Amino acid sequence: MTDSSGKNDLEQLMSHSDDIAQILRDSKDVSNFSHCLQLSQALQFSCDSDSSEVNSLLQDYQRKIDECKEKTEAARCEVVGDAELDQLEKELHEELEKEHLLLKNMR
Repeated sequence: MTDSSGKNDLEQLMSHSDDIAQILRDSKDVSNFSHCLQLSQALQFSCDSDSSEVNSLLQDYQRKIDECKEKTEAARCEVVGDAELDQLEKELHEELEKEHLLLKNMR
């Protein structure tokens, strides 16, 4: 009993090998292949360059975002809250009233 599928696979492999050898023998095909390879390498270089530039820009933007967050947090810490501001205004008005009363009593 012979393995016919193995024989068929071998025959297909040999047929493909012959086809590849024939393609590589044709100088026009080799030239086209070389040209495609060069274009592929140029495209890869361009993509790598673009990717590097985009990564650099992203890092710059992230740094700027972080700086803005820090400045916002610092400003937020410096700002007096509304409740505290209302309390300070109330105290100011009370002091002004006391001063007004003292001036009125002195006259």
